[in-house]
Amino acid sequence: MDKFKLENFIKSEEKINSQDTDLCICINSDGFCFSLIDNKYNLKALGEFKLDLSTGITSVMSEMKACFNSIDIRLFNFNNIRVVVQASKNVFVPYKLYDNTKTKEYIRTVALLNGSDAVLESISEKLDAVLVFATQMYQHSGIKILMPKAKFMPQHQVMAEYGFDISKLSNNTAVLYKRGNSFDLVVFKGMTFTFSNSFDYVTESDMIYHILFALEQLKIDTSEVNLLITGDEFSIEEKQILRKYIKDVSYANPMENIRVGLEFDNFDLQKYFLTLVR
Repeated sequence: MDKFKLENFIKSEEKINSQDTDLCICINSDGFCFSLIDNKYNLKALGEFKLDLSTGITSVMSEMKACFNSIDIRLFNFNNIRVVVQASKNVFVPYKLYDNTKTKEYIRTVALLNGSDAVLESISEKLDAVLVFATQMYQHSGIKILMPKAKFMPQHQVMAEYGFDISKLSNNTAVLYKRGNSFDLVVFKGMTFTFSNSFDYVTESDMIYHILFALEQLKIDTSEVNLLITGDEFSIEEKQILRKYIKDVSYANPMENIRVGLEFDNFDLQKYFLTLVR
């Protein structure tokens, strides 16, 4: 019996040339979502699976293979494969200062490591930095066995690179990504990448407190920042309190650099933000 549930899936055409297509997977707490985008920046497919990815290397590998088999993807010979992990243990290190013999030391300055953590690195040319982050070892190993070409990066890197591009058009830019009862926040002061962190919250008051405190510490006035929200759907109360305290609040545009057909109109593309940003 299958241990997964196909939550959503749509593709723009029946036959997709995988060798001209990039696969992006975003791992979350109860499964993963994914996108297929070809080398002409056309969105070819979006999907989401619910499953348990916490049961060991062999299970991760076999369950993810079964998920893709169910939608007729049997070989992972894509042009590029990117895996975004929603890591709470991560740190940006300026590229010129980075020492690859100290990866675990970098993480230990911001979080505790345990025996099941795999410490990885991802280079960001846009930010001139190296992202050092920890993810669950069995997930990383299971996916790498199944998809040897897979390159891993944390969600903060995707958000910060998107923010970098947007910061060219705005005085100050913040990107707020909601995931359940947590959110990730990155901030640019002018075009300078200044802040990255994750927070848990219970009420909308908790959420706005963390955001306002971060802006205050960065000496950014709430009337002088462009706050872009994305990820899971924000409640009416959350949007109201954001707009009460911050002058410029709008949705991020994950489709900025890709072509999206009418067949995706009924999808909440904000939910797939981390798989769509190029």
